[in-house]
Amino acid sequence: MAETLAGWEGDLPYAWRYALGPVGEDFDRIDAGLDLEAWEPIFPARRGKTFPGQPRGAHVLAAFDDIAPNGVHCLILGQDPYPEPGLATGRAFEAGNLAAWTELDKMFSKSIRAYMQLIAAARLGDESLAQSFDRWPDVRRLLCDPAGPFEAPGVIAGRWVGEGVLLLNASLTLSRFRVDIDPHQSRGHLPFWRPLMLRVIDMLVARGKPVVFLGFGAAAADILAEAAIREGHAGHVGYVQREHPAFADKVLGRENPFLLCNSYLEAMGGRPIAW
Repeated sequence: MAETLAGWEGDLPYAWRYALGPVGEDFDRIDAGLDLEAWEPIFPARRGKTFPGQPRGAHVLAAFDDIAPNGVHCLILGQDPYPEPGLATGRAFEAGNLAAWTELDKMFSKSIRAYMQLIAAARLGDESLAQSFDRWPDVRRLLCDPAGPFEAPGVIAGRWVGEGVLLLNASLTLSRFRVDIDPHQSRGHLPFWRPLMLRVIDMLVARGKPVVFLGFGAAAADILAEAAIREGHAGHVGYVQREHPAFADKVLGRENPFLLCNSYLEAMGGRPIAW
């Protein structure tokens, strides 16, 4: 990892490097006992690097592209990239190389399907669409309707970014993955990226502008707890925490986090997001 990620801060857009200040390369946070085989990639690739099948525009710090530090109204914090180099783009809950929404049914994880149920319910004002994972086929039909209101899977994340949503994961890289967390995640990638996540949160709070943090999963909850962010909203900071949507049954059927985000933004004098 040290060889692959050396000098990673140079891949940040200048505005983010200036806003965040030095974060540092604390490779001591990585368990030295972790080994990778020569054939195992760390993905997504660095800016300007590539490997076969990589989604167009994908790189480790892609989440920071096309959004200014002062333009962030909501930070979504997931866990780590999708465990397939052809899907991992560098932005949370964006699956690369999907030609159509129907292809999500090929994924073993329910995460982006449950996530899109919540998005559809928020955009259409129909909370029944997010009551349970049983409604996914109905949401899929809505997403695939060429006359409907939804963008294609390859461009919808760009809509959220344009609305001021920073799509981060608690870890920006991955090599080995297990649903119950591989040591390479828990003792490698996640601790390496934690200082950056904490610095981003601190910077967004310090601006004094309305911002809502949406945390999905235990890794996000742990980081936001360390940053002393509390659920609810107070002053100019809001926070909604949910299970990771890979555990769809624990996320669906609850108050929609995207609608809750908007209610917090409006209560704090901010602009709601057109999810």
